[in-house]
Amino acid sequence: MRAGTSAASAQASTTTPTYSAIAPPTSLTAVGSSYQQIDLRWVASTAPAPNTAPVNYSIYRSTTTPFTPSTANLMGTTVGITNYVDSNYPATLTAGESSIPPGPGIQPSTIYYYQVVASTLSGISSAATASATSLPATPSTTAPAALTGLTAMAENANEIDLIWNSTNSGVGTVATTYYIYRSTTPTFTAGASNLIGTTKSNWFQDDVLTASTQYYYQVFANNTIGVSPSSATVTATTSALNPNLWGGAPFWDASNIPTLPPGDTVMMKFLNRTNGKYTNDQIIWTATLNGVATTYTFAQQPTFVMPPNSSGRMYFFLNDPTLDEDNTDYWDYIEFTAGPTSINMDTTRVDALGVKIAFNLVCSDGTNVALGENQETFTEDRSVTLQRYLAAAPYNTTGSAPYNFQTDETTYGPYRITEPGAAGFNAAGPYQNYYANYISNIWSFNDITIPEAGPNGSGLGANPDLSAAIFRHTAPISSTAEFNSAGDLTNEGMWGNPASFYQQEPYDHYAQWIEAQAINMQQYAFPYNDAGGYSSDIGCSNPKTLLVAVGW
Repeated sequence: MRAGTSAASAQASTTTPTYSAIAPPTSLTAVGSSYQQIDLRWVASTAPAPNTAPVNYSIYRSTTTPFTPSTANLMGTTVGITNYVDSNYPATLTAGESSIPPGPGIQPSTIYYYQVVASTLSGISSAATASATSLPATPSTTAPAALTGLTAMAENANEIDLIWNSTNSGVGTVATTYYIYRSTTPTFTAGASNLIGTTKSNWFQDDVLTASTQYYYQVFANNTIGVSPSSATVTATTSALNPNLWGGAPFWDASNIPTLPPGDTVMMKFLNRTNGKYTNDQIIWTATLNGVATTYTFAQQPTFVMPPNSSGRMYFFLNDPTLDEDNTDYWDYIEFTAGPTSINMDTTRVDALGVKIAFNLVCSDGTNVALGENQETFTEDRSVTLQRYLAAAPYNTTGSAPYNFQTDETTYGPYRITEPGAAGFNAAGPYQNYYANYISNIWSFNDITIPEAGPNGSGLGANPDLSAAIFRHTAPISSTAEFNSAGDLTNEGMWGNPASFYQQEPYDHYAQWIEAQAINMQQYAFPYNDAGGYSSDIGCSNPKTLLVAVGW
């Protein structure tokens, strides 16, 4: 070896991961939800290893087919979420007001064509395609016809989603309720024994299913004029349990739950659904019922026997032994009142979204219902959830009625997404005038004589429908009055189709987003969200088990 020359080093080697092309979404379905809204749903693309980031979906729309996706016809994007609402709302914006692209919005009686493209670090998928026709802007005057477009799609091991064309245009006085029936046999007769739920939306999440099982569904529409014939029977099969989620267990894992002792109301079991972020000894639950304070970790006490109690709350804390109910810790709660043989309870986002919570209540009267955040939201990381809120939250800090719904998250992020009142929309806040002009027009057009609502719709404790109509922007300011002089609702059809909610500024963007993360859109996002039956409140007789899932 010559001086000054070193021996050759061993050549370093690296293994470059092989990325495969991302699959397109499957089962893409588009349906007309009202005269100003079309809903899209699909089954998720598979993100191949080693790509573990959420799948992004881009939604393109045209009134002609075929068409080429481009920035000119890009309507929106989602991150990990397999549904999209294409509504009239973007038409009310001008460029620069929001991350939401400006119009044009959905027009009545118009056919629209869609392409949905998935993308990850692996690349971009081919497009899935679908089309739908919006409903006419005319009131319903007859009993509904049999549903069309009914589609069932398996979302995961415990959930099948249904979607269909609405029979309610969202105009007029007719309210429509859809009745959903389920069986494990292909030929069945719809009846009380297989009725699993009702909804006013033209979609339904069946969230309490068994893995690797085929289910069959029929849906009927019922309005104030009559009942439709049965829909066609549709079917879907849930996937096998995912070994990488929830420890390979069902999301609603009722195994090893003890028998309820006599004299108590319901047996509770707590489920850690934080995707490995926290261990069971880092999640604390606490409750003070009938003067008795109880505090344990999930590891110490994974079940709890709930006694009869009035106006109870149970709090959940993530890795916070101080149990501080503040804005710099991760915590949240559920509410309930329990009698000897009954229970009434809810999840609530009236104050904030702190920690993802859902529950599954099973009762001897046949109730088997899940409420709270949906499984898609539980599955994603918290950072993705918060980013999705910011992407959906508009702002306009100029003019006489400025607003900024992004401060709902940035005020106390990443700990909480607070309700708008605490983020500047209440009296003396920078956005207190957001609803002012709309409120004044409502009072004037409907000849309402009670005191006008204050900032953020305040002062309407005796008028829950009027309060909800402000937040949802459904109170009329032209055409036909729908409130009397006392501020009472005179047209229950206002709540007949939720696709007519949140279509024009001003409205509560926080509430709209919170509801979109909830199972079957049922959640308390403002104090009177139960107007029309859209809250997360549930009651039953002879409760048996209550599973409570806490996520990250």
